[in-house]
Amino acid sequence: MKEDVDLSYHHELEKAARQMVLVRRSETLVKLILRTIVRILYLEHASFLLYERNHDAYVAHFSRGRSGLKVPRGFAKMSKENPLIRYFTSPRLRIAGTDCLYLSQINHILDSSQPLGEEAKDLMVKIRDQFMLYNAQACIPGFFRDRLIFALFLGSKADGAEVSSQEVGFLSILCSDAVMAIQNAWFFQDLEAQLHRNKQLFVQAVKALSSAIEAKDPYTMGHAERVAHYAVTIAKELKKMGKISHKNIEVFFESLRISSLLHDIGKIGVSETILNKKDILSGEERAEIEKHPLVGASILSRVDEFCEPILGVKYHHERYDGKGYPEALKGEQIPLIAQIIAIADSFDAMTTDRPYRSCFSRDEALRVLGSLKDKQFSAVVVEALTRVYRRGEI
Repeated sequence: MKEDVDLSYHHELEKAARQMVLVRRSETLVKLILRTIVRILYLEHASFLLYERNHDAYVAHFSRGRSGLKVPRGFAKMSKENPLIRYFTSPRLRIAGTDCLYLSQINHILDSSQPLGEEAKDLMVKIRDQFMLYNAQACIPGFFRDRLIFALFLGSKADGAEVSSQEVGFLSILCSDAVMAIQNAWFFQDLEAQLHRNKQLFVQAVKALSSAIEAKDPYTMGHAERVAHYAVTIAKELKKMGKISHKNIEVFFESLRISSLLHDIGKIGVSETILNKKDILSGEERAEIEKHPLVGASILSRVDEFCEPILGVKYHHERYDGKGYPEALKGEQIPLIAQIIAIADSFDAMTTDRPYRSCFSRDEALRVLGSLKDKQFSAVVVEALTRVYRRGEI
């Protein structure tokens, strides 16, 4: 029976993660998250306090549940000095000893005979009052690195039972995915606002989005920036060689840089457990990772200006011999932007440490890549990489 429950939660997590990663609006995400939580855990209601940058405060956006238990959007705001926000953002104040906070914990602390300082007691009393205001039994924080992004209030279960440790585990994973999805939505909202403004500001926003991807995988910190540098340097050499026939060379280079920075954006939807696994991936895990080009292309398809960068995101794992994915394209069927990113991505992956192996030397990596020309990579692109490497440009 427990195994069936675990499989059910696993299925729901995958389903929710797939839906969340494709949503660009934080308000829509909040609705999706609350609907999922209330449905799966059979809660009477749940409320979401989401950080709003414009107000520099945490705002009650939506709640779902039975009539009369809903908290309307904007009904309440919490500043950063609010006791509950201070509790989650200041480690010294977490006297309950857990990241999540339960009404039963608060009552136990206040009713305990153990001495409690006046500051701590006052804090717990004020937090309990807020739990009563939201008719909540538990509150789960969502962090991006060390920043509190949201606080999720959970109402009572419909059957009167308490939320189990298994359900808390489910919610913790879901909240982790929700934080990344909200960050993703914020970055896209920023990008859309920047598209018709200064191009440099647009590039900075793209960099911020790429950093959200790397936050899931510490081994790839700086990977996107390095791939972008390598890709643009290789492309400049291809231009000298007369191998770029794009009608607007400036647009090609801008698209290449954006695509390089975002080539792994689809990994937002891949579990950190898989990304950071040190052992050989199972067939199912490998299949999950191999979805990321299509997921990334789907995400970017919602922004019209990304129509060309999408080609690099979608096809950078194709192989020149037709043995790549997701469409098994062969030779010059593979867009040039994807061919360039493919070798830049591989060069950086080989010359940096990964969970499953130590890095190659740069000379050794170049030799390996050279042996793969006309197999994994175009011979022309390999030649361009070799030239710029020997001149010390990468």
